[in-house]
Amino acid sequence: MKILSIVKSALAVSMALSFVTPSVAAQQENLQLEILNACKDDNFVPQFANMEETRAWFISQAINDGQGSASFGAGGSAEGAGGPSGLGLGLGLGLNAPQTVYVSFETGSPQYTASLFGFTLTLNDYVYTPEDREIIISRLEADYAPYNIEFVTEVPSGGDYVTLQYNSNDAPGAGTAGILPSGGILFGSAGEVDFGNDNRSIVAINDANLWPFLNAIDPLLGLPEGFLIENNTGIDVIGVLNDGPNAVTPAEAVRIAVLNQSANTGAHELGHGLGLRHYDAYGPIGGGLPPRAPEPAAFYPSYENGQNADETYFHLMASGASSGLSLGEAANQDRFLSERSAIKLAINERGRFVTDEQANSGQASLKRLNVVNPILDGVNADGRFDVRNIVIEGRIDVFDEVDSFTFSGKAGQVFNAEMISDVESSFAPGFDGLFGRLNLFLKEDDGSLTFIATNDDEFESYDAFMLDVTLPEDGAYVLQMDAPADVFLSGQAIPLAAFGSATESALRVGQYITNVYIVESKKGKGPSKIGGPRG
Repeated sequence: MKILSIVKSALAVSMALSFVTPSVAAQQENLQLEILNACKDDNFVPQFANMEETRAWFISQAINDGQGSASFGAGGSAEGAGGPSGLGLGLGLGLNAPQTVYVSFETGSPQYTASLFGFTLTLNDYVYTPEDREIIISRLEADYAPYNIEFVTEVPSGGDYVTLQYNSNDAPGAGTAGILPSGGILFGSAGEVDFGNDNRSIVAINDANLWPFLNAIDPLLGLPEGFLIENNTGIDVIGVLNDGPNAVTPAEAVRIAVLNQSANTGAHELGHGLGLRHYDAYGPIGGGLPPRAPEPAAFYPSYENGQNADETYFHLMASGASSGLSLGEAANQDRFLSERSAIKLAINERGRFVTDEQANSGQASLKRLNVVNPILDGVNADGRFDVRNIVIEGRIDVFDEVDSFTFSGKAGQVFNAEMISDVESSFAPGFDGLFGRLNLFLKEDDGSLTFIATNDDEFESYDAFMLDVTLPEDGAYVLQMDAPADVFLSGQAIPLAAFGSATESALRVGQYITNVYIVESKKGKGPSKIGGPRG
Protein backbone atom coordinates (compact mmCIF):
# COMPACT_ATOMS: atom_id res chain seq x y z
CA MET A 1 0.00 0.00 0.00
CA LYS A 2 1.36 3.41 -0.91
CA ILE A 3 0.84 6.08 1.67
CA LEU A 4 -0.34 8.55 -0.96
CA SER A 5 -3.01 6.14 -2.12
CA ILE A 6 -4.90 6.17 1.16
CA VAL A 7 -8.60 6.77 0.71
CA LYS A 8 -10.10 8.43 3.74
CA SER A 9 -13.59 7.04 3.19
CA ALA A 10 -13.07 4.04 0.93
CA LEU A 11 -15.83 2.01 2.50
CA ALA A 12 -18.51 4.69 2.48
CA VAL A 13 -21.62 3.45 0.73
CA SER A 14 -24.59 5.14 -0.80
CA MET A 15 -27.30 2.56 -0.53
CA ALA A 16 -27.86 -0.54 1.55
CA LEU A 17 -29.88 -3.37 0.07
CA SER A 18 -33.02 -3.18 2.10
CA PHE A 19 -36.70 -2.54 1.71
CA VAL A 20 -36.47 1.03 2.95
CA THR A 21 -34.02 3.75 2.08
CA PRO A 22 -31.99 4.68 5.17
CA SER A 23 -30.15 7.94 5.66
CA VAL A 24 -26.67 8.28 4.20
CA ALA A 25 -25.18 8.20 7.71
CA ALA A 26 -27.05 5.00 8.53
CA GLN A 27 -25.98 3.46 5.23
CA GLN A 28 -22.36 4.10 6.07
CA GLU A 29 -22.66 2.60 9.55
CA ASN A 30 -25.04 -0.27 8.82
CA LEU A 31 -23.38 -1.84 5.86
CA GLN A 32 -25.25 -4.66 4.15
CA LEU A 33 -24.31 -4.11 0.58
CA GLU A 34 -21.18 -2.15 -0.33
CA ILE A 35 -21.19 -0.37 -3.66
CA LEU A 36 -17.51 -0.27 -4.29
CA ASN A 37 -17.27 0.56 -7.99
CA ALA A 38 -14.12 2.38 -7.04
CA CYS A 39 -10.72 2.29 -8.60
CA LYS A 40 -8.75 1.34 -5.52
CA ASP A 41 -9.08 -1.95 -3.74
CA ASP A 42 -6.10 -1.80 -1.39
CA ASN A 43 -6.60 1.59 0.22
CA PHE A 44 -8.66 0.82 3.28
CA VAL A 45 -7.82 2.94 6.28
CA PRO A 46 -8.15 1.21 9.66
CA GLN A 47 -10.31 2.66 12.37
CA PHE A 48 -8.26 4.35 15.06
CA ALA A 49 -9.24 4.52 18.72
CA ASN A 50 -6.98 7.49 19.41
CA MET A 51 -4.37 9.74 17.81
CA GLU A 52 -1.54 7.59 19.17
CA GLU A 53 -2.74 4.70 17.02
CA THR A 54 -3.05 7.05 14.08
CA ARG A 55 0.54 8.27 14.39
CA ALA A 56 1.87 4.74 14.77
CA TRP A 57 0.02 3.57 11.66
CA PHE A 58 1.27 6.48 9.56
CA ILE A 59 4.83 5.87 10.66
CA SER A 60 4.56 2.18 9.76
CA GLN A 61 3.18 3.02 6.32
CA ALA A 62 5.98 5.47 5.66
CA ILE A 63 8.53 2.81 6.57
CA ASN A 64 6.82 0.23 4.36
CA ASP A 65 6.76 2.69 1.48
CA GLY A 66 10.48 3.42 1.71
CA GLN A 67 9.77 7.05 2.59
CA GLY A 68 8.01 7.73 -0.69
CA SER A 69 10.89 7.02 -3.03
CA ALA A 70 9.25 4.28 -5.06
CA SER A 71 7.53 4.80 -8.39
CA PHE A 72 3.83 4.05 -8.48
CA GLY A 73 0.73 4.76 -10.48
CA ALA A 74 -2.34 6.55 -9.22
CA GLY A 75 -4.49 4.03 -7.46
CA GLY A 76 -1.61 1.94 -6.18
CA SER A 77 -3.41 -1.30 -7.00
CA ALA A 78 -1.41 -4.43 -7.48
CA GLU A 79 -3.19 -4.93 -10.77
CA GLY A 80 -1.34 -2.01 -12.26
CA ALA A 81 2.01 -2.51 -10.62
CA GLY A 82 4.78 -3.60 -12.87
CA GLY A 83 2.66 -3.58 -15.99
CA PRO A 84 4.07 -2.48 -19.33
CA SER A 85 4.01 1.28 -19.64
CA GLY A 86 3.63 3.12 -22.88
CA LEU A 87 3.90 6.79 -23.59
CA GLY A 88 0.69 8.62 -23.12
CA LEU A 89 -1.11 10.72 -25.67
CA GLY A 90 -1.01 14.45 -25.34
CA LEU A 91 2.33 14.75 -23.62
CA GLY A 92 4.00 16.55 -26.48
CA LEU A 93 5.32 13.28 -27.88
CA GLY A 94 3.28 13.25 -31.08
CA LEU A 95 2.03 9.68 -30.72
CA ASN A 96 -0.91 8.85 -32.91
CA ALA A 97 -1.55 5.20 -32.17
CA PRO A 98 -5.00 4.57 -30.74
CA GLN A 99 -5.55 3.23 -27.27
CA THR A 100 -6.60 -0.38 -27.75
CA VAL A 101 -9.11 -1.87 -25.32
CA TYR A 102 -9.52 -5.65 -25.29
CA VAL A 103 -13.00 -6.53 -23.99
CA SER A 104 -13.11 -10.05 -22.59
CA PHE A 105 -16.32 -11.84 -21.64
CA GLU A 106 -14.55 -15.10 -20.85
CA THR A 107 -14.66 -16.43 -17.31
CA GLY A 108 -12.03 -18.11 -15.22
CA SER A 109 -14.60 -20.68 -14.10
CA PRO A 110 -18.19 -21.13 -15.31
CA GLN A 111 -19.48 -21.12 -11.72
CA TYR A 112 -18.98 -19.03 -8.59
CA THR A 113 -19.90 -19.44 -4.94
CA ALA A 114 -21.01 -16.41 -2.97
CA SER A 115 -22.66 -15.53 0.32
CA LEU A 116 -25.10 -12.68 0.94
CA PHE A 117 -27.70 -12.13 3.66
CA GLY A 118 -26.92 -15.49 5.24
CA PHE A 119 -27.35 -17.46 2.01
CA THR A 120 -24.48 -19.26 0.31
CA LEU A 121 -25.18 -20.30 -3.28
CA THR A 122 -23.20 -21.76 -6.15
CA LEU A 123 -24.46 -20.35 -9.41
CA ASN A 124 -23.45 -20.19 -13.04
CA ASP A 125 -21.83 -16.98 -14.23
CA TYR A 126 -24.07 -14.84 -16.38
CA VAL A 127 -23.58 -15.95 -19.98
CA TYR A 128 -23.26 -12.98 -22.34
CA THR A 129 -24.92 -13.92 -25.60
CA PRO A 130 -23.53 -12.59 -28.89
CA GLU A 131 -26.33 -9.99 -28.84
CA ASP A 132 -25.43 -9.00 -25.25
CA ARG A 133 -21.80 -8.56 -26.21
CA GLU A 134 -22.71 -6.45 -29.20
CA ILE A 135 -24.89 -4.19 -27.05
CA ILE A 136 -22.14 -3.63 -24.47
CA ILE A 137 -19.45 -3.00 -27.08
CA SER A 138 -21.70 -0.57 -28.94
CA ARG A 139 -22.36 1.38 -25.74
CA LEU A 140 -18.66 1.55 -24.90
CA GLU A 141 -17.92 2.72 -28.43
CA ALA A 142 -20.63 5.38 -28.21
CA ASP A 143 -19.32 6.67 -24.85
CA TYR A 144 -15.76 7.01 -26.15
CA ALA A 145 -16.50 7.74 -29.82
CA PRO A 146 -14.88 11.21 -29.86
CA TYR A 147 -11.50 9.84 -28.77
CA ASN A 148 -8.71 7.81 -30.29
CA ILE A 149 -9.81 4.52 -28.72
CA GLU A 150 -10.57 1.20 -30.39
CA PHE A 151 -12.40 -1.77 -28.84
CA VAL A 152 -11.55 -5.35 -29.82
CA THR A 153 -12.89 -8.72 -28.66
CA GLU A 154 -9.82 -10.80 -29.49
CA VAL A 155 -6.49 -10.64 -27.66
CA PRO A 156 -4.19 -8.26 -29.58
CA SER A 157 -1.17 -9.97 -31.09
CA GLY A 158 1.20 -7.31 -29.76
CA GLY A 159 1.61 -3.85 -28.28
CA ASP A 160 0.10 -2.29 -25.19
CA TYR A 161 -3.61 -2.60 -24.53
CA VAL A 162 -6.15 -2.21 -21.73
CA THR A 163 -7.94 -5.38 -20.68
CA LEU A 164 -11.58 -4.87 -19.73
CA GLN A 165 -12.59 -8.13 -18.07
CA TYR A 166 -16.18 -9.20 -17.35
CA ASN A 167 -17.38 -11.98 -15.01
CA SER A 168 -14.42 -11.23 -12.79
CA ASN A 169 -15.57 -13.00 -9.64
CA ASP A 170 -12.77 -15.51 -10.26
CA ALA A 171 -10.78 -14.10 -13.18
CA PRO A 172 -7.19 -15.35 -12.86
CA GLY A 173 -4.61 -12.61 -12.48
CA ALA A 174 -7.08 -9.76 -12.74
CA GLY A 175 -8.25 -9.50 -9.15
CA THR A 176 -11.72 -10.35 -7.93
CA ALA A 177 -14.99 -8.48 -8.26
CA GLY A 178 -18.58 -9.45 -7.56
CA ILE A 179 -19.99 -10.58 -4.21
CA LEU A 180 -17.05 -10.42 -1.82
CA PRO A 181 -16.35 -12.73 1.15
CA SER A 182 -17.15 -9.75 3.40
CA GLY A 183 -20.69 -9.72 2.02
CA GLY A 184 -20.06 -6.55 0.06
CA ILE A 185 -20.27 -5.98 -3.66
CA LEU A 186 -17.46 -4.78 -5.90
CA PHE A 187 -18.95 -4.01 -9.29
CA GLY A 188 -15.58 -3.05 -10.73
CA SER A 189 -12.00 -2.01 -10.13
CA ALA A 190 -9.20 -0.53 -12.26
CA GLY A 191 -5.49 -1.01 -11.89
CA GLU A 192 -4.76 2.72 -11.97
CA VAL A 193 -6.21 6.17 -12.16
CA ASP A 194 -3.81 7.25 -14.85
CA PHE A 195 -3.93 10.96 -15.64
CA GLY A 196 -2.54 11.52 -19.12
CA ASN A 197 -2.98 7.84 -20.08
CA ASP A 198 0.67 7.14 -19.39
CA ASN A 199 0.24 3.41 -18.75
CA ARG A 200 -1.63 1.98 -21.71
CA SER A 201 -1.83 -1.61 -20.40
CA ILE A 202 -3.90 -1.63 -17.26
CA VAL A 203 -6.41 -4.30 -16.25
CA ALA A 204 -9.95 -3.27 -15.31
CA ILE A 205 -12.34 -5.84 -13.89
CA ASN A 206 -16.13 -5.92 -13.82
CA ASP A 207 -18.81 -8.22 -12.46
CA ALA A 208 -22.60 -7.91 -12.66
CA ASN A 209 -23.61 -11.26 -11.16
CA LEU A 210 -25.27 -9.54 -8.21
CA TRP A 211 -28.48 -9.34 -10.21
CA PRO A 212 -28.96 -13.05 -11.04
CA PHE A 213 -27.84 -13.82 -7.47
CA LEU A 214 -30.59 -11.61 -6.02
CA ASN A 215 -33.09 -13.24 -8.31
CA ALA A 216 -31.99 -16.64 -7.01
CA ILE A 217 -32.53 -15.76 -3.35
CA ASP A 218 -36.02 -14.30 -3.82
CA PRO A 219 -37.72 -17.68 -3.21
CA LEU A 220 -35.46 -18.38 -0.24
CA LEU A 221 -36.87 -15.25 1.37
CA GLY A 222 -40.41 -16.14 0.43
CA LEU A 223 -40.55 -13.33 -2.11
CA PRO A 224 -41.95 -13.41 -5.65
CA GLU A 225 -39.28 -13.89 -8.30
CA GLY A 226 -37.87 -10.55 -9.39
CA PHE A 227 -38.82 -8.72 -6.17
CA LEU A 228 -35.28 -7.75 -5.12
CA ILE A 229 -34.43 -6.55 -8.61
CA GLU A 230 -37.57 -4.43 -8.92
CA ASN A 231 -37.18 -3.10 -5.38
CA ASN A 232 -33.58 -2.05 -5.91
CA THR A 233 -33.54 -0.96 -9.56
CA GLY A 234 -37.06 0.17 -10.41
CA ILE A 235 -37.27 -2.26 -13.33
CA ASP A 236 -40.94 -3.28 -13.53
CA VAL A 237 -41.16 -7.06 -13.15
CA ILE A 238 -44.31 -9.02 -13.95
CA GLY A 239 -46.01 -10.41 -10.85
CA VAL A 240 -44.14 -8.35 -8.27
CA LEU A 241 -46.07 -5.14 -7.59
CA ASN A 242 -48.34 -3.18 -9.87
CA ASP A 243 -47.49 -4.42 -13.36
CA GLY A 244 -47.33 -1.57 -15.83
CA PRO A 245 -47.50 -1.73 -19.61
CA ASN A 246 -43.73 -2.15 -19.84
CA ALA A 247 -43.38 -4.87 -17.21
CA VAL A 248 -40.93 -7.63 -18.11
CA THR A 249 -40.31 -11.18 -16.99
CA PRO A 250 -37.85 -11.82 -14.14
CA ALA A 251 -35.34 -13.26 -16.63
CA GLU A 252 -35.56 -10.17 -18.83
CA ALA A 253 -35.24 -7.91 -15.75
CA VAL A 254 -32.03 -9.74 -14.85
CA ARG A 255 -30.75 -9.20 -18.38
CA ILE A 256 -31.61 -5.49 -18.37
CA ALA A 257 -29.84 -4.97 -15.04
CA VAL A 258 -26.77 -6.98 -16.09
CA LEU A 259 -26.37 -5.19 -19.43
CA ASN A 260 -26.79 -1.72 -17.92
CA GLN A 261 -24.44 -2.55 -15.05
CA SER A 262 -21.90 -4.06 -17.43
CA ALA A 263 -21.89 -1.17 -19.88
CA ASN A 264 -21.85 1.53 -17.20
CA THR A 265 -19.24 -0.14 -14.97
CA GLY A 266 -17.03 -1.05 -17.92
CA ALA A 267 -17.03 2.54 -19.15
CA HIS A 268 -16.43 3.74 -15.57
CA GLU A 269 -13.41 1.51 -14.95
CA LEU A 270 -11.96 2.27 -18.37
CA GLY A 271 -12.36 5.93 -17.45
CA HIS A 272 -10.15 5.38 -14.39
CA GLY A 273 -7.49 3.87 -16.63
CA LEU A 274 -7.68 7.02 -18.78
CA GLY A 275 -7.23 9.30 -15.77
CA LEU A 276 -10.79 10.01 -14.64
CA ARG A 277 -11.56 10.26 -10.93
CA HIS A 278 -14.89 9.91 -9.15
CA TYR A 279 -15.25 13.66 -8.68
CA ASP A 280 -15.06 14.12 -12.44
CA ALA A 281 -18.71 12.98 -12.43
CA TYR A 282 -19.77 16.13 -10.54
CA GLY A 283 -21.93 18.23 -12.77
CA PRO A 284 -22.88 20.53 -14.14
CA ILE A 285 -19.67 22.50 -13.62
CA GLY A 286 -20.50 25.25 -11.18
CA GLY A 287 -22.89 23.04 -9.21
CA GLY A 288 -20.34 22.11 -6.54
CA LEU A 289 -20.95 18.81 -4.73
CA PRO A 290 -23.72 16.31 -5.48
CA PRO A 291 -26.72 16.55 -3.14
CA ARG A 292 -26.34 13.10 -1.50
CA ALA A 293 -22.62 12.52 -0.94
CA PRO A 294 -19.89 13.21 0.00
CA GLU A 295 -20.43 15.40 3.02
CA PRO A 296 -18.87 18.87 2.65
CA ALA A 297 -16.74 18.12 5.71
CA ALA A 298 -15.07 15.26 3.81
CA PHE A 299 -13.01 17.97 2.07
CA TYR A 300 -10.42 20.00 3.95
CA PRO A 301 -11.33 22.70 4.50
CA SER A 302 -15.02 21.88 4.42
CA TYR A 303 -16.59 22.68 1.06
CA GLU A 304 -18.97 25.61 1.44
CA ASN A 305 -20.06 26.39 -2.14
CA GLY A 306 -23.18 24.29 -2.29
CA GLN A 307 -24.39 20.81 -3.23
CA ASN A 308 -26.22 21.50 -6.48
CA ALA A 309 -24.46 19.10 -8.84
CA ASP A 310 -27.66 17.12 -9.34
CA GLU A 311 -26.70 15.94 -12.84
CA THR A 312 -23.90 13.85 -11.32
CA TYR A 313 -26.16 10.79 -11.29
CA PHE A 314 -26.37 10.83 -15.09
CA HIS A 315 -22.61 10.52 -15.38
CA LEU A 316 -20.42 7.46 -15.78
CA MET A 317 -17.79 8.30 -13.15
CA ALA A 318 -20.36 8.53 -10.36
CA SER A 319 -20.37 5.76 -7.75
CA GLY A 320 -22.23 4.96 -4.59
CA ALA A 321 -19.46 5.97 -2.20
CA SER A 322 -18.35 9.07 -4.10
CA SER A 323 -21.70 10.65 -4.95
CA GLY A 324 -24.56 8.59 -3.52
CA LEU A 325 -25.39 6.81 -6.77
CA SER A 326 -28.24 4.37 -6.14
CA LEU A 327 -28.51 0.78 -7.30
CA GLY A 328 -31.29 1.80 -9.66
CA GLU A 329 -29.16 4.51 -11.22
CA ALA A 330 -26.34 2.00 -11.65
CA ALA A 331 -28.43 -0.73 -13.26
CA ASN A 332 -31.47 0.93 -14.82
CA GLN A 333 -30.14 3.77 -16.92
CA ASP A 334 -27.63 4.42 -19.70
CA ARG A 335 -25.23 6.94 -18.17
CA PHE A 336 -22.77 9.13 -20.07
CA LEU A 337 -19.56 11.09 -19.57
CA SER A 338 -19.56 14.44 -17.79
CA GLU A 339 -18.08 17.81 -18.72
CA ARG A 340 -15.08 17.23 -16.41
CA SER A 341 -14.46 13.77 -17.86
CA ALA A 342 -14.55 15.15 -21.40
CA ILE A 343 -11.94 17.75 -20.46
CA LYS A 344 -9.51 15.13 -19.16
CA LEU A 345 -10.00 12.87 -22.16
CA ALA A 346 -9.29 15.83 -24.44
CA ILE A 347 -6.15 16.57 -22.41
CA ASN A 348 -4.98 12.99 -23.04
CA GLU A 349 -4.97 13.64 -26.77
CA ARG A 350 -4.42 17.38 -27.22
CA GLY A 351 -3.46 18.76 -23.83
CA ARG A 352 -0.78 21.39 -23.26
CA PHE A 353 1.74 20.50 -20.56
CA VAL A 354 4.25 22.95 -19.05
CA THR A 355 6.85 22.77 -16.29
CA ASP A 356 6.70 24.53 -12.95
CA GLU A 357 9.65 26.66 -14.11
CA GLN A 358 7.58 27.92 -17.03
CA ALA A 359 4.63 28.55 -14.73
CA ASN A 360 6.72 30.38 -12.12
CA SER A 361 8.32 32.61 -14.75
CA GLY A 362 5.03 33.67 -16.24
CA GLN A 363 5.62 31.82 -19.55
CA ALA A 364 2.46 29.71 -19.19
CA SER A 365 -1.15 30.74 -19.66
CA LEU A 366 -4.56 29.16 -20.01
CA LYS A 367 -5.06 28.03 -23.59
CA ARG A 368 -8.16 26.97 -25.49
CA LEU A 369 -8.81 23.21 -25.43
CA ASN A 370 -11.18 21.58 -27.90
CA VAL A 371 -13.66 19.55 -25.86
CA VAL A 372 -16.51 17.43 -27.18
CA ASN A 373 -19.79 17.97 -25.35
CA PRO A 374 -20.90 14.54 -24.04
CA ILE A 375 -24.01 15.77 -22.20
CA LEU A 376 -27.15 13.99 -23.37
CA ASP A 377 -29.45 15.30 -20.64
CA GLY A 378 -28.85 18.41 -18.58
CA VAL A 379 -28.34 22.15 -18.74
CA ASN A 380 -25.39 21.83 -21.13
CA ALA A 381 -26.99 19.38 -23.57
CA ASP A 382 -26.89 20.48 -27.22
CA GLY A 383 -24.35 23.21 -26.59
CA ARG A 384 -20.61 23.62 -26.68
CA PHE A 385 -17.86 24.47 -24.22
CA ASP A 386 -15.24 27.19 -24.18
CA VAL A 387 -12.52 25.49 -22.14
CA ARG A 388 -9.28 27.18 -21.10
CA ASN A 389 -6.77 24.75 -19.67
CA ILE A 390 -3.17 24.19 -18.66
CA VAL A 391 -1.40 21.23 -17.03
CA ILE A 392 1.65 21.98 -14.89
CA GLU A 393 4.18 19.27 -14.09
CA GLY A 394 6.25 20.40 -11.14
CA ARG A 395 8.26 19.48 -8.12
CA ILE A 396 8.58 20.77 -4.59
CA ASP A 397 12.31 20.47 -3.84
CA VAL A 398 12.51 21.89 -0.32
CA PHE A 399 10.22 22.56 2.61
CA ASP A 400 8.05 25.68 2.28
CA GLU A 401 8.73 26.04 -1.46
CA VAL A 402 5.79 27.65 -3.27
CA ASP A 403 5.18 27.33 -7.01
CA SER A 404 2.78 29.72 -8.68
CA PHE A 405 0.76 30.16 -11.86
CA THR A 406 -0.65 33.55 -12.87
CA PHE A 407 -3.64 33.79 -15.22
CA SER A 408 -6.29 36.23 -16.34
CA GLY A 409 -9.86 35.67 -15.21
CA LYS A 410 -13.23 37.35 -15.55
CA ALA A 411 -15.93 37.95 -13.00
CA GLY A 412 -18.37 35.03 -12.84
CA GLN A 413 -16.09 32.47 -14.46
CA VAL A 414 -15.97 29.10 -12.70
CA PHE A 415 -12.43 28.03 -11.81
CA ASN A 416 -11.25 24.49 -11.03
CA ALA A 417 -7.83 23.06 -10.23
CA GLU A 418 -6.52 19.73 -8.96
CA MET A 419 -3.03 19.01 -7.67
CA ILE A 420 -2.33 15.35 -8.35
CA SER A 421 0.47 13.70 -6.43
CA ASP A 422 -0.61 10.11 -6.81
CA VAL A 423 0.40 9.64 -10.44
CA GLU A 424 3.20 8.68 -12.80
CA SER A 425 4.28 10.85 -15.70
CA SER A 426 6.13 10.30 -18.94
CA PHE A 427 8.03 13.46 -18.09
CA ALA A 428 8.94 12.08 -14.67
CA PRO A 429 8.68 8.24 -14.56
CA GLY A 430 10.22 8.07 -11.11
CA PHE A 431 7.36 10.02 -9.64
CA ASP A 432 7.38 10.35 -5.84
CA GLY A 433 4.33 12.10 -4.52
CA LEU A 434 3.56 14.56 -1.76
CA PHE A 435 0.64 15.96 0.19
CA GLY A 436 -0.11 19.07 -1.85
CA ARG A 437 -2.18 22.21 -1.27
CA LEU A 438 -3.73 24.82 -3.57
CA ASN A 439 -4.26 28.48 -2.72
CA LEU A 440 -5.97 30.98 -5.03
CA PHE A 441 -5.46 34.75 -4.81
CA LEU A 442 -6.57 37.86 -6.67
CA LYS A 443 -3.56 39.99 -7.62
CA GLU A 444 -4.28 43.61 -6.80
CA ASP A 445 -2.99 46.58 -8.79
CA ASP A 446 -0.24 47.20 -6.21
CA GLY A 447 0.97 43.60 -6.50
CA SER A 448 -0.50 42.43 -3.20
CA LEU A 449 -2.53 39.23 -3.04
CA THR A 450 -6.10 38.92 -1.77
CA PHE A 451 -7.08 35.43 -0.65
CA ILE A 452 -9.92 33.77 -2.62
CA ALA A 453 -9.94 30.02 -1.87
CA THR A 454 -7.89 27.08 -0.65
CA ASN A 455 -7.99 23.29 -0.64
CA ASP A 456 -5.72 20.83 1.10
CA ASP A 457 -7.54 17.50 0.65
CA GLU A 458 -10.31 16.17 -1.53
CA PHE A 459 -12.66 13.58 -0.04
CA GLU A 460 -10.95 10.34 -1.22
CA SER A 461 -7.25 11.12 -1.04
CA TYR A 462 -4.75 13.67 0.19
CA ASP A 463 -4.60 15.30 -3.23
CA ALA A 464 -5.96 18.85 -3.44
CA PHE A 465 -9.05 19.65 -5.52
CA MET A 466 -10.29 23.25 -5.73
CA LEU A 467 -13.89 22.74 -6.83
CA ASP A 468 -16.05 25.31 -8.64
CA VAL A 469 -14.70 28.63 -7.39
CA THR A 470 -16.55 31.61 -8.90
CA LEU A 471 -14.08 34.38 -9.72
CA PRO A 472 -15.21 37.65 -8.08
CA GLU A 473 -13.94 40.17 -10.65
CA ASP A 474 -11.95 40.73 -13.83
CA GLY A 475 -8.23 40.69 -13.22
CA ALA A 476 -5.08 38.68 -12.66
CA TYR A 477 -5.19 35.65 -10.38
CA VAL A 478 -2.39 33.65 -8.79
CA LEU A 479 -2.68 29.91 -8.05
CA GLN A 480 -0.06 28.75 -5.54
CA MET A 481 1.02 25.13 -5.10
CA ASP A 482 2.88 23.93 -2.03
CA ALA A 483 3.18 21.06 0.47
CA PRO A 484 2.04 22.17 3.95
CA ALA A 485 3.59 21.14 7.23
CA ASP A 486 0.42 19.50 8.57
CA VAL A 487 -1.79 16.57 7.64
CA PHE A 488 -5.48 16.75 8.48
CA LEU A 489 -7.26 13.76 10.00
CA SER A 490 -10.92 14.20 10.91
CA GLY A 491 -10.42 17.94 10.69
CA GLN A 492 -7.50 17.94 13.11
CA ALA A 493 -4.14 19.30 12.00
CA ILE A 494 -1.25 16.98 12.88
CA PRO A 495 2.30 18.22 12.24
CA LEU A 496 4.10 15.92 9.83
CA ALA A 497 7.26 16.51 11.85
CA ALA A 498 5.66 14.39 14.58
CA PHE A 499 6.07 11.34 12.37
CA GLY A 500 9.82 11.81 12.02
CA SER A 501 12.05 13.55 9.50
CA ALA A 502 11.90 10.76 6.88
CA THR A 503 8.11 10.80 6.77
CA GLU A 504 7.96 14.57 6.73
CA SER A 505 10.40 14.70 3.84
CA ALA A 506 8.49 12.03 1.93
CA LEU A 507 5.25 13.97 2.16
CA ARG A 508 6.56 17.52 1.74
CA VAL A 509 9.06 16.97 -1.07
CA GLY A 510 8.18 15.42 -4.38
CA GLN A 511 6.51 15.82 -7.74
CA TYR A 512 2.99 16.81 -8.70
CA ILE A 513 0.74 17.54 -11.65
CA THR A 514 -1.69 20.45 -11.48
CA ASN A 515 -4.62 20.50 -13.88
CA VAL A 516 -6.29 23.92 -14.21
CA TYR A 517 -9.42 24.77 -16.20
CA ILE A 518 -12.07 27.42 -16.70
CA VAL A 519 -15.23 26.39 -18.53
CA GLU A 520 -17.98 28.51 -20.07
CA SER A 521 -21.04 27.08 -21.78
CA LYS A 522 -22.06 28.50 -25.13
CA LYS A 523 -24.83 27.95 -27.64
CA GLY A 524 -24.11 26.26 -30.91
CA LYS A 525 -22.47 23.04 -32.01
CA GLY A 526 -18.99 22.17 -30.87
CA PRO A 527 -16.50 19.56 -32.14
CA SER A 528 -17.67 15.96 -32.48
CA LYS A 529 -14.20 14.40 -32.27
CA ILE A 530 -10.88 15.34 -30.72
CA GLY A 531 -8.84 13.80 -33.52
CA GLY A 532 -5.85 12.54 -31.65
CA PRO A 533 -2.58 14.32 -30.89
CA ARG A 534 -0.75 16.57 -33.30
CA GLY A 535 1.61 14.51 -35.40
